[in-house]
Amino acid sequence: MNGWVLRPASLPALITLVAVGLFGLLADHQNHQIFEQHARAAVADRLSVIRARLEGNISRDIQIGRGVVAAFATRPTLGEAEFNTLVEHLLATGSDLRLMAAAPDMVVRMVHPLAGNEKVMGLNYARTPNQRDAAFRARQTGQLVMAGPLELVQGGIGIVGRFPVLIDQPAGRPVFWGIVSAVIDIDRLYANSGITTTDFDLDLTMRGRDGKGAAGEIFFGSEDVLARNPLSTTVNIPGGTWQLAATPRGGWPAPPNNAVFRLMIVLIGAMVVLPILVTSHLYAERRRNLDELREAKRLAEARNHQLEEANRRVRHTSLHDELTGLPNRRYLMDHLGDLKSGAPEIAGRIAVLHIDLDRFKQVNDAYGHAVGDRLLRHVAGLMRAVFRPGDIVARIGGDEFVAVCISEEPEGLARTLAEALIAGFRHPIDLGELRCRSGLSIGIACSGPGDSQPAKLLIDADIALYRAKKLGRNRFEFFTPALEAEVVSAKCLADEILTGMEEEQFTAHYQPQFDARTRAMVGIEALARWNHPADGVVPPARFLKVAEDINALPVLDHLVLETALADRLRWIAAGIRVPRIAVNVSMGRLRDERLVDTLSTMAIGPGALSFELTEAIYLDDSDEVVSENIQRLKALGIEIEIDDFGTGYASIVSLMRLQPNRLKIAHQLTAAVSTSFAQRQLIRSIVEIGRTQGIGIVAEGVETLEQADVLAELGCQTLQGYALGRPMDADALAKLMLQERDLAAGSPDGLLISRGDRN
Repeated sequence: MNGWVLRPASLPALITLVAVGLFGLLADHQNHQIFEQHARAAVADRLSVIRARLEGNISRDIQIGRGVVAAFATRPTLGEAEFNTLVEHLLATGSDLRLMAAAPDMVVRMVHPLAGNEKVMGLNYARTPNQRDAAFRARQTGQLVMAGPLELVQGGIGIVGRFPVLIDQPAGRPVFWGIVSAVIDIDRLYANSGITTTDFDLDLTMRGRDGKGAAGEIFFGSEDVLARNPLSTTVNIPGGTWQLAATPRGGWPAPPNNAVFRLMIVLIGAMVVLPILVTSHLYAERRRNLDELREAKRLAEARNHQLEEANRRVRHTSLHDELTGLPNRRYLMDHLGDLKSGAPEIAGRIAVLHIDLDRFKQVNDAYGHAVGDRLLRHVAGLMRAVFRPGDIVARIGGDEFVAVCISEEPEGLARTLAEALIAGFRHPIDLGELRCRSGLSIGIACSGPGDSQPAKLLIDADIALYRAKKLGRNRFEFFTPALEAEVVSAKCLADEILTGMEEEQFTAHYQPQFDARTRAMVGIEALARWNHPADGVVPPARFLKVAEDINALPVLDHLVLETALADRLRWIAAGIRVPRIAVNVSMGRLRDERLVDTLSTMAIGPGALSFELTEAIYLDDSDEVVSENIQRLKALGIEIEIDDFGTGYASIVSLMRLQPNRLKIAHQLTAAVSTSFAQRQLIRSIVEIGRTQGIGIVAEGVETLEQADVLAELGCQTLQGYALGRPMDADALAKLMLQERDLAAGSPDGLLISRGDRN
């Protein structure tokens, strides 16, 4: 058999061929690996850029939305024109937003731009299935909720960000105002992120609809990409993530020189005479590939550095106020959390100063928001100058600031800082082309020895700030346990009042009014009473002040009015002649633009009803809505009375302008009328004013029949007080009016002369 015979002469060649063959196999395998690494590194770089663009564009759009939210949080009454101007200004800076919409109480009332988005106007999130869940989740969590991409009501596809708008209250938790929606045009986002350009050379898939990441639905690209061993990365969006997966267009390619490379290996095996040249060639090829990998690594590191710097800037923006450069609320809360977690290591005690700019709204209204912004920057500069370098001073919203200081004696430090701040506002402030005056109200809370509850101190400082404003503003107050107890008590009473209105615990009692000469009943005043489940009938003095603080007086006014009108119809049906009914009306009710429209639907005849306005709340007020409502009330036949006359600051000019039907002399003036000559002279002057202007005079607070006689002699036409009739419920008043009718029918002159036994 002539088999293969290994000759010594061929041994070097065989060894060389084997060595070259083994080296060739190794080189072939390594070539595949190097090419694959290069291709995946290139795709990874592209994905990093795409991710950064998406995150940057979305972050920019969200910041615009937060700007609109801040505007409504500062000014809940922001009108449509101001809204459109604000949004147009924000959108002019460049964004992917298709529109901004404001939905107070979950119903869209403002949209910009309106063209092309008309179907959005009036949209009720609570009744729209594909909008409801995200809107309610934003309301419950108080945080931004991103939804989409989804089909829009007005057509097209977009990403919708729901921003809850919370209105800070002087006392209590923030109140939910509504929703601000920012709609990102998905096609514009894709184009600005560079993934829909004609030269885009990746097969890209995005999934994670509604921010659900890898568990979400695919909303861009094909599912086929996921089966081709793609590279993936995560895009962070507010409230969730998206997952990007990509491969080169058409899939991963094989090395372009694969066949040539293998042929070269074959030639190397055949050309034993050229091993050095072939080896050199392979070594050079390997070095070139390594250099490319190093360059790719350098580029990747450079891009990572850029992303880290971008993230740093985004974090700084998210933790600082754009207008003043001070830390924002989020920074403050993080700092308070750090103080709590590191309480044993705090070198001293904590002082928290809650600072509010007095009359800031008037500055904005009178001079515009640009001047208001300059004033806020001035305040920020003053605080930087007053507070120490280690103190934290944050703008937490609108014209509110919070400072946190650490000291062995925080009370003394806080007092010194507060006095310095207030002193900085004692002179007019130069704001460029104008000078204005303002002031600061400051609430201070300090931790006790060994006590570190920073979040509680923030609440306590807010309570002290409320007290400072209540005591006249432009001052500072320290928090005390007694102040906390007062606030807690008022909060409990406020909750009971709101519950009482929901459960219809409030009703009306009636106090009759009598002719000063004949003592016949000529009027009735409807008074609010609270049928408290535990305390029984509660008089107004117990609850009116707190009801005014929580803006519940307009509701109470309406309840008393409805009750009085219903009782009046019932009395008339029973054959009782009902005199004029007077009801109290608050300033909040007078400012209601729908007041007259509501009253016009009720059964109110001319002269059957009069509204009592306190002298302090109207006569010198220049509110155009109030003035217009009063004129329209007169047109409806509703008479106007000025209550507590003589205790306010009205001028005769304003009295002539209003021309009320009656003036009610306050009980403080009638109390000593039978014993004080000066009081009688004062009341005689008021009667003379009423006579010259054709205005009736009612004296209230008549406690004795002697006072009644003196007031009648002085010229008062109508009397009201315990000496003649106490407040009573509707049934008791009905019996009294029936007795009045029967006695009047039996009297020779048709009048009841004395009722001293009915007190």
